[in-house]
Amino acid sequence: MSVKHVPTEIVHSGSKGGTTGCGFNTNESPSHWANTSSRITCDKNGCKN
Repeated sequence: MSVKHVPTEIVHSGSKGGTTGCGFNTNESPSHWANTSSRITCDKNGCKN
């Protein structure tokens, strides 16, 4: 599963309501996150690998 940060259009590994692969907490601003099936575009450690 992947989750997209709506303001930046960056797709991370993880899911809404948890933590992304690179450590963002998706509960802090839930309206900024959306579950997606898009390819992961984040290049930070944890999402990229």
